[in-house]
Amino acid sequence: MDLDVLNTVVQLVSGALIGACIGMTGIGGGVLLLPVLTLGFGLPSTVAVGTAHLYSCLSKLPAVFFHFRQGTIRFRTSAYFLAGAVPVSVAVALWISGYAGDMDPADPAWRELQTNLRQFIAAVVILSGLLILWHMFLWPVSRAVKGRTGQAGQAGQRISARVRGAKIGIAVALGAVIGGLIASTSVGSGILIVPLMIIIFRLTAVDTVGSSIFIALALTFTSSIIYAGSGQLDLAIAVTMAAGSLVGVPVGVRMSRRLPERYLQITITGLVLVAGLIMLTGG
Repeated sequence: MDLDVLNTVVQLVSGALIGACIGMTGIGGGVLLLPVLTLGFGLPSTVAVGTAHLYSCLSKLPAVFFHFRQGTIRFRTSAYFLAGAVPVSVAVALWISGYAGDMDPADPAWRELQTNLRQFIAAVVILSGLLILWHMFLWPVSRAVKGRTGQAGQAGQRISARVRGAKIGIAVALGAVIGGLIASTSVGSGILIVPLMIIIFRLTAVDTVGSSIFIALALTFTSSIIYAGSGQLDLAIAVTMAAGSLVGVPVGVRMSRRLPERYLQITITGLVLVAGLIMLTGG
């Protein structure tokens, strides 16, 4: 088999497997994709981040359309996060892509940048894995509390509509932190935004998911353009793996109805933590 054809097949299968994991467990693509791009495909850290942004953007488009049709995106609430996240995300993406784009790959400073960024990504991947484990226990509790309140959907909308002052300021500030993390690593859009939506705005489960996906789409779309403009993005890999995810996500969703979700999440999170440790140690 021709090498290019083989590479394409591997990328399609990898995208499908990651998509299946997302469909089965809800674990975000960035935390799974970055170890594959750096350890599996050997991409430099800056290019891996840009590629992961485009993959995430493309794979979230159908989900955002679905949630928009269902009316489960709270645009006002999302705007509070994006007000802080977008400017910081743009600034961080411009700095990383511009700094790396102006450097010669043979320059020791370029290699040092890639190593430092890989180690930072690894630390974020490990932290995300731990947050996933924590969130696995938080999410059922939050849904149970909402179920006991009665008419949770309407209550979530009323509470979010009344948010003023300090909470908006907190949301903007946290959005800025999250925007910087996502721009520099492509990790954390779901696992960080979802708990904040629950804690600060008391949104229902489905509104939280819809809003977090919309926020992540806006941020990854913006960052993808910036990374692409400086050449810190592998378009072919991103598009091929996103195409694979179109098959993998529906399969994963169907499998999630047959397999124990908790065991799947623990298994995949274990793999995430191991991959993060390998990245951290320079594997």
